[in-house]
Amino acid sequence: MLLLAEQLFLLSIDPKTNKAYGRASSALPYSLSGALLAELMLEGQVEMHRSKIEIAYTEAKVEDPLLRETLEMIQQKSKKTPKYWVSALKRSHKNIARKIANKLDRAGAGNMEENRILGIFPSYTYKFKQTDFIKMMKESFQEVLEKRDKQKPLEKEEERVVVLMSLVHVSSLLRIVFPDRKEAKRAEKQIKQLSKNLPVSKSVKATIDSMNAAIFAASSTASRN
Repeated sequence: MLLLAEQLFLLSIDPKTNKAYGRASSALPYSLSGALLAELMLEGQVEMHRSKIEIAYTEAKVEDPLLRETLEMIQQKSKKTPKYWVSALKRSHKNIARKIANKLDRAGAGNMEENRILGIFPSYTYKFKQTDFIKMMKESFQEVLEKRDKQKPLEKEEERVVVLMSLVHVSSLLRIVFPDRKEAKRAEKQIKQLSKNLPVSKSVKATIDSMNAAIFAASSTASRN
């Protein structure tokens, strides 16, 4: 199963340029960091206590190497806010998008190519089979939105979809999943309503709310610099 960060990264790649969409470029590194933090929260590896992220000492092992590396970073400086970690993980992972692309490349999910501008400066392109993936994402988004409209409880995996939708929205990638303008507007309205009452635990909701604010603030600052 792909991580939230991996799914978000796949959605961010423009098949025409094989690079991140311009609309998402400033927010993407922060969104990917937030996605890793959200994944650890959903898996019960970290928890929110008095607005700070703390390690949840559980016997469950973190199998994914990228998540394990992220958890080790958090262990070094526990009891920090989600806002702190969205920026700190982005710095600590260095080029997090390339790290995720490398992971997907090794798993056979796509191909990352390095080119040199003027023979000196590295430039990377990412080729993935996106058509079926985007179709699958759209179907899962619609299924969850329809289920919430009917006020039906969500399964654990569907809670992950809600978190992913929130990250997709804050990363300005909703139109990739819903290319039709009217359909995108309707989905955006539904996601905003969901954000007010996320069908996840209280601590996860608080974390996602904090991360979305942190991602927006950090990416806005980066785009101005």
